[in-house]
Parts: sequence; structure tokens; C-alpha cells
Amino acid sequence: MSLVNKLKLTKVSLPNNKRSISTVSPFIHNYGPTDMRGNSGFTATLFGGYGFIGSYIAQELGDTGTRVYAPFRGCELEPRHLKPMFDHGGLGLIPYSARDEELLKKSMQYSDVVINCIGKHYETKHIVPTRRSDGKLSRINFSFEEVNITIPRNIARIAKQSGVQVFIHLSALSADVDSNSEWSRTKALGEIAVREEFPDAIIIRPANVFGPEDRFLTNIAEIISKYHFFPLINGGNNLVQPVYCTDVSRAVLDIIYNYQEYQGRTFQLAGPDEYSYKEVVEFVSDVTTLKASIMDIPIPIAKLFSRFENELIKPVITPDQINQILEDNILLVNPDYLTFKDLGIKPLSMDLKAFDYLVRFRPGGHFRYVEGYHK
Repeated sequence: MSLVNKLKLTKVSLPNNKRSISTVSPFIHNYGPTDMRGNSGFTATLFGGYGFIGSYIAQELGDTGTRVYAPFRGCELEPRHLKPMFDHGGLGLIPYSARDEELLKKSMQYSDVVINCIGKHYETKHIVPTRRSDGKLSRINFSFEEVNITIPRNIARIAKQSGVQVFIHLSALSADVDSNSEWSRTKALGEIAVREEFPDAIIIRPANVFGPEDRFLTNIAEIISKYHFFPLINGGNNLVQPVYCTDVSRAVLDIIYNYQEYQGRTFQLAGPDEYSYKEVVEFVSDVTTLKASIMDIPIPIAKLFSRFENELIKPVITPDQINQILEDNILLVNPDYLTFKDLGIKPLSMDLKAFDYLVRFRPGGHFRYVEGYHK
């Protein structure tokens, strides 16, 4: 048997409480039950763990009894939803700044695995310009370059120096150095930066992620619910291949347990089906039973509107997001990239799971379908 197979998690059932135990962990230490009351055998630091995808990864880690350090910035209440996912003492919430390398080092000094989920879908801004570390005045707080390149590079470098065995970096399926979108372009450059500092880093490229807290289907439903129309750019002809949030988190856990097989590899994680943006909007309209007028907005007008929006603290749409929409976001045919198939995971389709959380946008919710409820 190969070393990799020997290190895979071995489970046996206990007759009394049906819990399972780990006879050998993937890191050859800390034997014990692999559930919330046990120990998975490794410790992880999860950056961006209280965001959308990060929260589902935290749930998977908590379910297997993994001790997790979750650095956070801002209000200490923001990551509080992570606490029920772990047993007592299983979650360490660490205040930090991504610009403070000493705090970065402290947050991963005891970890076997580091997972970076830090990201921003627009450049955050102040109301008025403030002085940056380089002495220049700017309204931008965190730029795409800093979030997608500089911070991942620093985390990867410090993780390598700290002796971390596994570094997993969440990028994006749209990552492309030749993209017209600065977000997608810096995502690709961030992958290069991470590999320069941590050559064995495992990179995960998820497609548009959907789930209860997403900014994809939920945003569409909210706009339709409020305004009863939805604007499409380029006729909604560009393609997407949405992936379910839980499938991504399951993939991360499987990669950790078999990390020797995947060192230095890149995963493309996408759902089983491709849709045009127009088909996605029509799907959301059907599921929510909200009739929406679909309007085709000329690209120049959309970009003009987005430039005004981009000046707001929390923009609805930015010029860079329009550039993303105008590019297909589907699996690339490349034998160098791994997929769900290599992990033995069958991804769930949007048609199957989206109803579970989009039903709340239906007039009357699901209660209107319960006989006698409103009588």
C-alpha cells in the first residue's frame, strides 16, 4: 500500500453510539474520534472563515472535530455564527490585521493546514480620502491588488516559514492574466504569487458559488422582488456554471485528507450544468414566482451607470463587475487542472438545491402551499 493510502482516514463504526474513530490521521498524530466531540488529527488556520464560502468550510472542519483558528478583523460579533459549528475549545477567534505580518505569523504558528479564503468582490472605500501607508491620499481601503496578490503572497510566505504542511488558496474560475476584469486578472496573478512563496500550494478555482447567503441567485431574487425587472448586459448570453457552496467545502476537506496526492495542483470546481445569464434570471423568476420584465441594457449605458455606482461605499454594480459578466465563467478544458471527478464528488445542480432558499422570496413563502394555514 502506498504511503498516501496509509495516511488516508480510516473509519470504523462503534456499535454503541455509531460514532467513528480515526485510526490514523493524515498528519500522523492526535488519534481519536472524528466528529465534533473528537479530534480529526490536525489543526487549521482559516483566513476569511466568516465569509460565505469560508463559513461552509468551517462547518466541515467543525463536523470532523478539527481545531480551527479563525483570524478576523472588525467587530468581534461578525464571526460569532462560527461558534456552534465547533465543540468547546475547538474554535479560536483571533483579532488580526492582514497587513500585520507578526499577527499573521501568530495566527498560524500551531497549524498543520492554512486555508486562505480572503476576498472582496469590489474595492472597499472610505467616504473621504485617507493617507495610505505609502503616504498618498486615497479613498480605497483594500484594493484588488492588495487583497488578491499582496495578502495571499504574505500569508503563503509566512506559512512556509512557519512549517505549515498544507496551504490551500481559494482563487476563482475566472482567474486569467489576460482578462478585461481587474478582479479576475489579479486573482490569476495572486495564484502565481502564492506558488512563488509556497510551491506545493493547492489552488482551488470555484465557479459562481450559489447557496443561502450567496451574492448570485439571492441578489437576482432581491432585485426582482423590489423592482419587478432585471437588467441584462449583452442580452444575458454569457455562460456560467454555478457550483453549490457545500460541494466546494466538501472538496476542501477531501483535499486536506489526501493532500500528498494534490500538492502543487490546481482544482477547477464547477457545477454539472452551464447556463446563460438570461437562463439564470428566468430560473430565479420561475422559482420565486415573481414575474420580472427582463431588460437588455446596452453595454455603454451599463458602464456609465456603474461608474456612478462605483463611487458609493457599497456599490450595486461596478465597471469591473460588468467586465466579469461579459466573459464566460465555465470549466476550461485543460488536463493539468483537476475537478470534482478526481475527488469522487458528484456536484449538485442549481435546479436541485436553489429552491430550498429562494422559496423565501415567494409571496407568502412556503406557507401558502400548506392547506388550511391561512384559514
